[in-house]
Amino acid sequence: MNISINKERLLHDLNAISRIGLGDHGSVTRLVFSIKELRSRQLLIHLMTQAGLKIHIDRIGNIFGRWNGANPRAPAVLAGSHLDTVVQGGKFDGPVGVIGALEAVRTLKENKVPLPSPVEVVCFVGEESSRFGFSTLGSSLVAGVVQIKDLANAVDAHGTRLEDILSSMGIYRDNLASIKRDPQTVKAYLELHIEQGPILEAKNKKIGVVTSIAAPTRFKVLYTGQADHSGTTPMEMRKDALVAAAHLIAYIEEVCSEYSQMEKGRVVGTVGAMKIEPGVINAIPGKAELAVDIRSISAEAKKQVARLVKERAQEIAQRRGIAVEILPVREEEPVPLDKGLLPL
Repeated sequence: MNISINKERLLHDLNAISRIGLGDHGSVTRLVFSIKELRSRQLLIHLMTQAGLKIHIDRIGNIFGRWNGANPRAPAVLAGSHLDTVVQGGKFDGPVGVIGALEAVRTLKENKVPLPSPVEVVCFVGEESSRFGFSTLGSSLVAGVVQIKDLANAVDAHGTRLEDILSSMGIYRDNLASIKRDPQTVKAYLELHIEQGPILEAKNKKIGVVTSIAAPTRFKVLYTGQADHSGTTPMEMRKDALVAAAHLIAYIEEVCSEYSQMEKGRVVGTVGAMKIEPGVINAIPGKAELAVDIRSISAEAKKQVARLVKERAQEIAQRRGIAVEILPVREEEPVPLDKGLLPL
């Protein structure tokens, strides 16, 4: 049977989603649990309803649109992604997986293709970490791998706690454990996604198959020195927290470059955010907080690099006569993907 998706419908729906939160230069911002992100989920529910899918929304807000197929009791094939974004993200990051899965199911239904298993189009909540530093929220709850107590520590840049936002929506921490799904009800999970790196583009390839998923180790490093006047404090008497942070940032680039080859685990490291106090031009920084993100497809390589970075953070503080505190944020394990699905 030779069937094709409706390209015009696919692009129409992708563009409709992308207009929600559209900013300068075509970027999109829909932070999790923002009004814009909620609007995008409402639009998806409308599209699923139009497609005749049976919709289920769990306690955290994950959306499942189900087509039962020939055997409704068989384990389901899930396909989808997310609709929340990073700040000034790309319009296809996430929606291409959700709307792509929806279009595939619509096409199968319209052509009356018999399927042996149910298919569910999935939109997971809070896949990005941009707001609370806590990624894969909805999918982790479905998989049962997130510690519910960890949610209590998640706070956004404005000091708003994730737990408070959830409770304002009638979502309470004690009820979230029930979101976990029985693995026996899922046959497979597939996700179409943009390439977030430059490798396929550099090799002039249109598509690739992911063989493993890198995972992050995230922690904060807080240097505390002494805030003094920038014009009257001699260089040899300074306890500059920002200079200590700068040395650590340079080391992170250095050590991650040493482990960047595929055979060493393809480690990458980033300091994506910093807070400086007092943060004025005429004062030596007394505090510097770094948000460190280290990722790898190898759990051992990631652990090794994180250990080296933390040791160097301590060494720098001791050498410069200032204090340092290392605060864990999130620890995740890399996952090799199912070898049975890869050839498909």
